[in-house]
Amino acid sequence: MSVKYRKDISFTVAAFFLKFVGIWLATNRYVEWFRNVAVVYTVIALIFCIWVQMRNVFFYGADFTITGYILCACLGLFTDLFKIILMSIHKKKFLTLIVYMQKNFWHFNYDESENLIIADAKQMCFYFVCVFSCSSQFTVFCYVLRPAISNFGKNETDRALIFNMWLDLPLSTTPYFEIMYALQAVTLYQSGACYLSFDNMFCIMCLHVSSQFRILQYRMTKIQNAKGGSFSEQCYATLKTYIQQHQGLIEFCTVLEEVCRMILLWQVIVFSVLISFIGYQLVLVDLTPSWRISFISYLLTTMCQLWMFTYSCDCVTKESENVSLAVYAGPWINSPMDKFGKLVRKDLQVVVTRSRRVCSLTACGFFPVSLETYTKIMSTAMSYFTLLKQSTVDEVDT
Repeated sequence: MSVKYRKDISFTVAAFFLKFVGIWLATNRYVEWFRNVAVVYTVIALIFCIWVQMRNVFFYGADFTITGYILCACLGLFTDLFKIILMSIHKKKFLTLIVYMQKNFWHFNYDESENLIIADAKQMCFYFVCVFSCSSQFTVFCYVLRPAISNFGKNETDRALIFNMWLDLPLSTTPYFEIMYALQAVTLYQSGACYLSFDNMFCIMCLHVSSQFRILQYRMTKIQNAKGGSFSEQCYATLKTYIQQHQGLIEFCTVLEEVCRMILLWQVIVFSVLISFIGYQLVLVDLTPSWRISFISYLLTTMCQLWMFTYSCDCVTKESENVSLAVYAGPWINSPMDKFGKLVRKDLQVVVTRSRRVCSLTACGFFPVSLETYTKIMSTAMSYFTLLKQSTVDEVDT
């Protein structure tokens, strides 16, 4: 018998990009082989792009303007490579979380109020995933199409590739130019797909597990009042199911934290540097309109990505903590002080104590990721940008 799950556009988009880079469920050995090939291809594409950029750093090392642009690209590529390696290591746990989410979060056994909570989470996921995916893909297309547009009307000796190769080959002539341009475009698009694949699914997981905490709060406050001496027994039986649900959500957050903690730390470190470098290029460098559009898109993508994972982590922290408040708002106090009434009160004390130990997602255990992290990263990025600006002004004055 097939199990029916809710349809979700954001999940479909996130699943597409995960399949594209090879991190997804395999139904048979042939699909598993294809997934492994996709992962290997993604790693090779990223290493190729990094190699090209590192060579450009060697040849353009004296020009800080060009080097700053190359560093922006390198930070994104190293982030992609770091993600795909960690996802390959934690692939089994990551896919287990996806299956658990499909089975336990997206069923149809909800009442009207709970369906509204699920719908709210799906809508937020749609906004985040679609905006981030569109901006990221637009950035990649800008990088790919910019040299193609500039090459119109030029002869073979003046044509430019997406990235300079610095090879002793006639790369500006046909067919070498077309082959190398297509190779760079394909590897660059694979890098762009890897850039957003994990973050989309991570956002969906966080927002939906936070919605499950909200549903748990609603259920604990809306238990039906029963008349007669069976009320305490009914409360105890109902409370046990809620505790099991709470334990399942805590375990989900624990595994998610184990899988994502290193990636969160890396992104917190990289984003402050990346935003400052992109801001430097936009404000202090005389760019052509096509370059400026590319950098603006890159900056918006980075800020959207930063807001997406800090906001989703903040939702998990707040909603897991609010479970303790829902305990006080429930009708448990109406339970008489009989055998089951005492058990109910004892178990509620444990629930309140555990809820105050929030389920936060941390940057490798150093600090919990929240909206406060977003403001600190932006503040740090502005500090780096001011430092770069001052160093540029001093260099001009001297």
